[in-house]
Amino acid sequence: MSVRVGAGLRIVVALVSALALAGCATTAPPGGEPDPASSSTDPPSSDPPSSDPPSSDPPSTAEPVLRRPLVPVTARELLEYCPAADAQHFDGDIVAVLNIYVCSASDILSTNGGGEGEDGRDSGNGALPDVQRASRVIAGGDDLLAAYSAPNEPATTGACIQLAADPLIVWVGTSAGITPVYAPVDECGFPTRAATEAFDGVELETILEIRSDPAD
Repeated sequence: MSVRVGAGLRIVVALVSALALAGCATTAPPGGEPDPASSSTDPPSSDPPSSDPPSSDPPSTAEPVLRRPLVPVTARELLEYCPAADAQHFDGDIVAVLNIYVCSASDILSTNGGGEGEDGRDSGNGALPDVQRASRVIAGGDDLLAAYSAPNEPATTGACIQLAADPLIVWVGTSAGITPVYAPVDECGFPTRAATEAFDGVELETILEIRSDPAD
């Protein structure tokens, strides 16, 4: 037995098929441009530009104008206490210090009588004999070493007075030997006020004094 499909039923079936095909089709936006929903665009970065300042080197540390005394001692006997060498900055090890020495060389007025000697030369009145002295610090040593432990100040970028200031060198004795150390310096390389006051405040005991009188 055969069943014939009427013309009306064929029209309904064809309409349903057309609607189904239309639902499966994808419609592109006008102009052939891609669908905005199907593409993504990264938003612009909102991070502010770096504001870090350019790196700069730290200021340099001032160095002493002199590393040896203005008037050094030369007598061999005194050099045993105050060896001739460039002074260093004190390392701060106060406990290791056994002795602190101060050596100086200066000129003083002669105490010899005036007039001429038998050979016709001046006997020395008013002459300036050389005096060299080695002394030991017997009081104020701890304050001196504490002041000398301070670091040198940063060097200035400005102008400084051009002169030779006494570096206030002391000779520090330890079990390893004797080392000359200079007073900490200010921005221009001169001893700081604190170091100068500590140096001036010590009490000294003379160990050895040598006089070289030109009249002798």
